[in-house]
Amino acid sequence: MDFFRGNGSPIPGLRSSPSSSNVVAPDPAETTTDQEQIIQNKFSYYFMHRTGKLMDSTVEEQTKKFIFWVKRLDAPIEKKASEVQKFYAFMSKRLHNFPGFDGWTSDMVDEIVTGMERFVMVNIHDAVFNPVEDRERNQLLDARIRSLIWILPKHLDFTLPSDNEQADRQLAIAQSHLLQETTDRRNRTPHDKIRGMVQCCNALHDLFKIAHEAAAGADELLPMLIYTIIVAAPPDLYATIQYIDRFLPSDTLASGETAYHFTNMCCAQQFLESLSHDKLSLSEEEFTHFMEGHSSHLEEALTTKFASGLLDNITRVKECEERLKRLRGFHSKLGGNMEQLRGDVRNHSKKVEAEVSEMMGLFNSLQTDMGQLMAS
Repeated sequence: MDFFRGNGSPIPGLRSSPSSSNVVAPDPAETTTDQEQIIQNKFSYYFMHRTGKLMDSTVEEQTKKFIFWVKRLDAPIEKKASEVQKFYAFMSKRLHNFPGFDGWTSDMVDEIVTGMERFVMVNIHDAVFNPVEDRERNQLLDARIRSLIWILPKHLDFTLPSDNEQADRQLAIAQSHLLQETTDRRNRTPHDKIRGMVQCCNALHDLFKIAHEAAAGADELLPMLIYTIIVAAPPDLYATIQYIDRFLPSDTLASGETAYHFTNMCCAQQFLESLSHDKLSLSEEEFTHFMEGHSSHLEEALTTKFASGLLDNITRVKECEERLKRLRGFHSKLGGNMEQLRGDVRNHSKKVEAEVSEMMGLFNSLQTDMGQLMAS
């Protein structure tokens, strides 16, 4: 079933317009659920917050319908990606022709279009990221990257300055950007994930300038990027690249800085998947020996300053473990103190109750004595 059928029928429940004549809702008989209404309200708020204008009900309703249609769509991932790209194109045209944007520049409207794209992808992320078609290859690449920890810059035919804190810092920055786009759960849209890759590559460009006082070309950037990936070992790299390729608006990857850096990332992925001894100027026996974990370079790889990001991460994990132990001890002590406090409160309450009971007894006895005195 296609969301865009191209049969000329109007969208059920929406106002007719030339740009919507070839779009139909997934099922006119479906009713709006409470969850759909919540998403509709969130999108309306976002639109009004960014533009100061109320959302056109046709735009709002169609986006809401599309999100839940994709979630329910039982189809291969490439089919879902095709439908999302069609929806992007349709809604971009719709928003650029929206009367409320009269006087706006194209760039200003593009920002709202990007907001719509991000809104769609935040909601369908779990239904389309790392689908069954990608999982085996994704797991293989993750394992492959972890098995290459012994590789040093010299194996990739590039060098970086030693004892240079500024260079070390730039490499750590590149690693952090690469890890953030795969591990931060807030980065759920293709726009978020590609931004991390671009920032990683820009940090490597700065690193090359520090090391060589010149701009890095593709031949210089790629081995640095491959090495950064090996050291950072970002999880789900293959799934992330496929997610960006399928669901980032196609024109974004057509040209420009984003397209250039994404191409480098794809080349790095392919290099790592097909890496063999001849690409590292090693014999087949040496390569096999290293891959089996018998590398004499392993200690060097773990102690080199250019693996500082990995070592820093390990150090931070250990520090977090120590903090967690201290917190658990504090919590246990606090729990003991709280239990003691509860016991003290209970004892105090019983003591007060006994004193009140005693006072009430004395008061009743006094009333009885006063009554007898008055009677006499």
